Amino acid sequence: MTKKTFEISHIQSVEELNHLSLKLNEKEQVSHIKVNKDSIVFHCLDIDALLSLIQSINKDLVVKEVIDGKKREYDFAKKKDRQYYFMFKNMITEDDIYVLVERIEKDHRYQNVRYDAQNKLLLLTSNQRDVLSLLRKELFKINPSVEIIEHHRPIRSQDVFNEKYLHTYIRVGILLVVIALALVTSKDHTWMTPVLWLVTVILLGTPLLKKAWGDILSKKFLSESLIIFIAMVFGIVSGAYIETCFALILYELSTPFLNKVLERSLLKIDNAVEMPETGIKWKDDTEEKVSLYDVEIGDILVVKPGETVSIPGTIHKGVSAMSTYSNTSTYEPVVVKEGSHVRSGDVNVGDMPIYVQVDETYESSNYMNLMNIASVAPVYESKVEKYTKRLAQFYTPVMTVLGLLLGIVLPLVNFEDYGAYIHVGAIFLVISGALSSDQATSLGMLAGFAKAFQNGIIVESSMGLDSVNAAQTIVYDRFDGVEVTNEELNLFKKLSHMGRTLVIYNDGPVALEDDQYMIYNNLTNEEKMEKMDSLTGPVVYIGDTFKDIELLQKSYVGISRGGLADPKVVENSDIVLIDANLNRVYETFVIARHMRTIAVMNNILTVVVKIAMLIVALSWTAIPLWIIVLIEILLKAFVMRNSTCIL
Repeated sequence: MTKKTFEISHIQSVEELNHLSLKLNEKEQVSHIKVNKDSIVFHCLDIDALLSLIQSINKDLVVKEVIDGKKREYDFAKKKDRQYYFMFKNMITEDDIYVLVERIEKDHRYQNVRYDAQNKLLLLTSNQRDVLSLLRKELFKINPSVEIIEHHRPIRSQDVFNEKYLHTYIRVGILLVVIALALVTSKDHTWMTPVLWLVTVILLGTPLLKKAWGDILSKKFLSESLIIFIAMVFGIVSGAYIETCFALILYELSTPFLNKVLERSLLKIDNAVEMPETGIKWKDDTEEKVSLYDVEIGDILVVKPGETVSIPGTIHKGVSAMSTYSNTSTYEPVVVKEGSHVRSGDVNVGDMPIYVQVDETYESSNYMNLMNIASVAPVYESKVEKYTKRLAQFYTPVMTVLGLLLGIVLPLVNFEDYGAYIHVGAIFLVISGALSSDQATSLGMLAGFAKAFQNGIIVESSMGLDSVNAAQTIVYDRFDGVEVTNEELNLFKKLSHMGRTLVIYNDGPVALEDDQYMIYNNLTNEEKMEKMDSLTGPVVYIGDTFKDIELLQKSYVGISRGGLADPKVVENSDIVLIDANLNRVYETFVIARHMRTIAVMNNILTVVVKIAMLIVALSWTAIPLWIIVLIEILLKAFVMRNSTCIL
């Protein structure tokens, strides 16, 4: 896009001339500025973006476009103020809208800004041509999920009311009439009664029916929506009219309820892996809490005792001891002082605060590197998830076939003896939906990763943590040239009591001997590889240096305890420990076992409750359908909530 030439004339004073030229200089799109006695000539891409600026200085200024030596005047009068009306989609809370209003009220391009909370309507006056585009950009900064739309005519309260509620009220009116007719005809025992109740179910379950029809078109004949709707039809055919309608209402209410349970579970997981977003900025001997994303190079952040450096930089003031394990794999604290460089992830383990002058942005820090490791890691289904899905794939078709057999085939054979089984068929269809533990298992895996993250254990592969449970042998490769410590001896003891074979590769200065473990002293890498080939079952290998990469690759699960010091080691590990505490090795196995235990318990509970409901349905054919639906809802909510109890 080529730049055009423009001239601003009728400038009244030198002050106005200087002020205008300075403002134009600030704009990147403006170039080739030539200042005359009472006019300014310049090149720019889009004059419309500058008109509001020019008009704010003096409304009497004249703007002309220069084309082949001829000047075409821009008349400000042609840009008349216009009233705009905007509404919002995907708005969960009005707080975002009030933030938007507060911002645009300060912008001279908009006047008479007002938010009508009753009609959810934003009103403003502007002479801009691209108001919708400008507001979309501003709203995106506040909340990207909220969408703003423009209405080209004034909206009255009754218009909004009718548009939003009229169809609903018509449907409710028809529903009440049908229910009244169904209740009136119930005493006559005519064919009209079940037909009217069937219409009631259709009206009550319109959203469910639409979803079921969509599934049929997509050839998903075992979808939950379709099966549940057929179950409700069975309930009406069996004569359980009111309780079937109540069961349908319960089922439809369960969707927002279960979504809320899921949302809280996911929020719990998000909070567990939440990265620090605020820090303490020091300026002019005062401390201010700021967003780390707003910290610029050269700003000074305060890191108090026990806190972690969020953004790398140089010590501006203060002396303290720092744990640099996550960056250097060094266990001994390092004393830092003015002029020393610290990295994100270093922990202030001293007694005094330090003042760090940052030399990078937060986005480039090791904290963000940790999040990238977790977010870009390949996603695989764990073994528990695979088993649960296989069980669900077998369970749903079998239960659906049994439900149809009990509800259709047997009554056709002999209605007098098997007519009551239409109701049982409805129950079988209700509980034939996807196993409630299916979604909870995936949720539990995420909770396990979050728990590991909390403890300084970064899982690079979603399969890595669960695969730890399958290992039969643990190979612990000691630090090179370092004498064994009491902390290591305690770790060996804990690992040996986990029901797995513990193998220790000792590269320390002193040979180790212990009857409880298999110890190999001072082996070469080739010898270690050969020994690993002879070990039993899947092997978890725990190493820390560049020379261990081949062993990490060869193992079933590779655990690196060297932090982020060597990117190649991190890249070839399934799990990375960034904490200097050796006990994190043991905690990795504990978290993996706890995660698996919760998933198995949820599956067992689900199967037991399903079997119990089947037995009760066959024994007591008159059990109300709504009780079965309620038990299903509560079971789903419980296993979803229980899946995150590891946190």
